[in-house]
Amino acid sequence: MEAKLVVILAACILLSFSNKGDAQPCTPSDLLVNQTTMPGEVGGRPHYLVTVENRCVCTQLGVKLACAGLNSTVTVEPAGVGRPGALCTLNGGQPMHANETVLFAYASSAKISFRPVSSYVDCS
Repeated sequence: MEAKLVVILAACILLSFSNKGDAQPCTPSDLLVNQTTMPGEVGGRPHYLVTVENRCVCTQLGVKLACAGLNSTVTVEPAGVGRPGALCTLNGGQPMHANETVLFAYASSAKISFRPVSSYVDCS
């Protein structure tokens, strides 16, 4: 009887270490940003294509990106990022589901980082 209890206890301990589950919270680092320089120029400035991919199993919404250098003279198509200041709202704050990608292009004399800064997580 005592041996069975030890085996059951050991199995429970091993399972608790091995099963992390999918409910781990998402962070802005789960948003992968890639930029590609496009051929040609727009208004005499280099043209970039930006993709932002949600690599978390949960939905992220209200995504904010660092966008220092993005100003009213920089063309963004479609309006993929709102421009409140040093932070931009991605895709109007709409949800980004797991593995979803949002694309936008911009033209600027300097490349802008668009580093993910914050988001709200919905893992329901």
